[in-house]
Amino acid sequence: MNITDREITKKELDFIYDDFRRIEQADGVPQRKTDRYQYVLEEGGEVIGYVSGITEHKWFYLTDLWIESSHRRRGLGSRLLVMIEQKAADIGMEHIYLWTAGRINPVFYEKHGYERFAVLEDKYEVEGYHQTGYRKDLITESE
Repeated sequence: MNITDREITKKELDFIYDDFRRIEQADGVPQRKTDRYQYVLEEGGEVIGYVSGITEHKWFYLTDLWIESSHRRRGLGSRLLVMIEQKAADIGMEHIYLWTAGRINPVFYEKHGYERFAVLEDKYEVEGYHQTGYRKDLITESE
């Protein structure tokens, strides 16, 4: 038996990931189907905003939300966020989560009803600049 410091091959990694799926299947977890949903905001033929995320079982992972700097603070990010949340709910996602960083972004998501579930304090080289995980329920108990 040897432990080595080397790159794993694609074939070896595929075998490992297939085994992860077999373990989940044995535990009764349905096979994951991942789909990406996105909206692009354009003005004058230029992309000025983007929101994107992927499905993960009952959860929607918001991977990207971006507004070009000269268009920020006009409600465009809020519009894109609401649109992707509605899309996620429409396709049956029960929850949404994301990771963000900085000092302004957490305030934005909290304003939209997101709750913090994790903080990686001082993850970056700038003191007080954390990476924060946020989540929100898309389907309430009454639904």
